[in-house]
Amino acid sequence: MMKSWFNELWLRNPLLAKSGGFCFLLGFFIVFIPLADPRELQGFSIWIKPAKFFISIGIFFWTMGWLMDYLKSEKFVKWISWGIWVLMLIELVIITFQASQGKLSHYNISSVWDAVLFQIMGIAITLNSALVFLVLLKFFQKIDLPKGYLMGIRIGLVIFLIAGFEGFVMVGQLKHTVGAEDGQAGLPFLGWAKAYGDLRIFHFLGLHGLQILPLQSWFFLKNHPGKVLLVGLLYFLFSFGTLWMALQGKGILGWF
Repeated sequence: MMKSWFNELWLRNPLLAKSGGFCFLLGFFIVFIPLADPRELQGFSIWIKPAKFFISIGIFFWTMGWLMDYLKSEKFVKWISWGIWVLMLIELVIITFQASQGKLSHYNISSVWDAVLFQIMGIAITLNSALVFLVLLKFFQKIDLPKGYLMGIRIGLVIFLIAGFEGFVMVGQLKHTVGAEDGQAGLPFLGWAKAYGDLRIFHFLGLHGLQILPLQSWFFLKNHPGKVLLVGLLYFLFSFGTLWMALQGKGILGWF
């Protein structure tokens, strides 16, 4: 089943299909680097962040490659595909390079060089969000898809953009933890702080709404746009609730 799905994805968008696959392979490889390189930063292996970003961006590539095929605009899709490919490549290269140096990639302004790299990443992410916004506008045109599924795609894209914008909150305070410095005890791999607010939770849930909402609408509510809208609203409120709790300085252990 997975093979036939990937073959279909390859037909839809070969650039993002193979790029996403490459990201997954590298992410899987990087997970095992700590066995040979035990260096840590803020209490976690220096290679955890590159691994997470390779996997996350691989999912993003595959999702955009699949969804944009519905737009039936070859020139536009090709332009957007190459745009997000270049911008995400910049992000991955800088994150991996800084990790190899044992340095933070995000919020690192400890030197002019580190600050420049951080700003380049910020510009790349902002431009990527602009390209996704253009895709969102295209999905508000007339498209021959089940109405519920189309609604799920639209809501997923909207929440993705909102969650991306939330990144500016983290940039503004040069950290993702509220109530303490970054590097607190957190969940395995994800690293979300247990005892303090963590702005990354909403960021994660919102960005991956781009997969969750279209999938649930396709499998369960493809012909029920009203119900999809309700599910999307509930998902956003739940996700936003994690942001609200984080801003109060409450970690996962303090939610209940």
